[in-house]
Amino acid sequence: MTIEAAPLHLAELGNNKLPRGSAFSAPVKDWWIVVADGDKTTSQQPAWEILAKNAVEPNVFYEPWMFLPAMRTYDTDKALNCVFVYRRNPRPKQPPLLCGFFPFESRRTIKGLPVASLRLWDYPYSSLCTPLVHRDWTRETLHHLFEWVIGEARYALVDLPKIHGEGPFHHALLDVMRERRMLSFVEESHTRALLRRCLDAESYGAAAMSHLSRKEWRRQRKRLGEQGTLETRILGPGADVDAWIEQFLHLEASGWKGKEKTALALSDADRAFFQSIAHNAYARGRLHMIGLFLDDRPIALKCNFLAGDGGYTFKIAFDESYAKYSPGVQLELDNIADVHRRPALQWLDSCGIPEHFMINRLWKEKRVIQRVLVATSRWSGNGVLGLLPMLRALRRMCFS
Repeated sequence: MTIEAAPLHLAELGNNKLPRGSAFSAPVKDWWIVVADGDKTTSQQPAWEILAKNAVEPNVFYEPWMFLPAMRTYDTDKALNCVFVYRRNPRPKQPPLLCGFFPFESRRTIKGLPVASLRLWDYPYSSLCTPLVHRDWTRETLHHLFEWVIGEARYALVDLPKIHGEGPFHHALLDVMRERRMLSFVEESHTRALLRRCLDAESYGAAAMSHLSRKEWRRQRKRLGEQGTLETRILGPGADVDAWIEQFLHLEASGWKGKEKTALALSDADRAFFQSIAHNAYARGRLHMIGLFLDDRPIALKCNFLAGDGGYTFKIAFDESYAKYSPGVQLELDNIADVHRRPALQWLDSCGIPEHFMINRLWKEKRVIQRVLVATSRWSGNGVLGLLPMLRALRRMCFS
């Protein structure tokens, strides 16, 4: 694959637009940047797929098979600019290496303050915005990204919402900001439940859940089994994936999400998006669906998407007419057991809210999620980051 390096046209930046199809030659000429949108983004897919497999931290929500359907569905104003950081392949006669993928939106204000910023795209149903960065070139990629933002794109702030607040990407980000003497501000930080596999499911349950809770759930399971033929099913190769998708959409819409008009099936765009990514994931062996069936009818279904040695919970649905038997909990216990039967699966991110009652009772570990603002050493960016802690303190004083 060859990348044509067109010259920058910085006149476009007056409208907070990034130069399209552009290249940036850093001090080390082996690196360059391509900015693309729409069809130009799709053309990057082969290198993008390779990057996802070699990312320092996986992020299923930014992989092309999920991201491109999201872009077609939710980038309705076509304001998205996808930044691809390339480097020359150190192996002779090999194609360039894609080392970073950063989907940015241009913003004119932040917290009501007039300052131009680039913000990682947080699209509907995306639970993580950690960019895909090559594990062998993490710090170098971040250096070249910030060099470009400062020298060519000329934005004052880089806004990184919903990034993993621990791990190798965050460590590299901290190192690069220190080396470049860049100011940063953690605008928001919280934890959400994480499942990390134990020796076996029984050991995990004993460590994560109280004895009384497990006893009560066993009692409910027995009573639920008395209502008919109860079985746990897992989507496998050669299964009717369309049937699983439609059953999930119907079950979710039949509950409180249907009443509140937030179910996937109630929006043509959301339904098409879910169908597309579920089919894409299934074709790649990345769709993990598990269900609890009573007399051949699903009463609880869960959808996870796998990436690297882990996975991300996307949605769970259950039949509320069986609420006294806790079908959602019963299915989650089955899900924990299934994770422990898969040696390649080391963890699952709940992608849930911090105070999620059910999952916090069942999963014993946490993952830190942060929104980090980074100033690019321009006076306006540094000034805003200086003001934000004071504004936060004033808000808490006024509304506490």
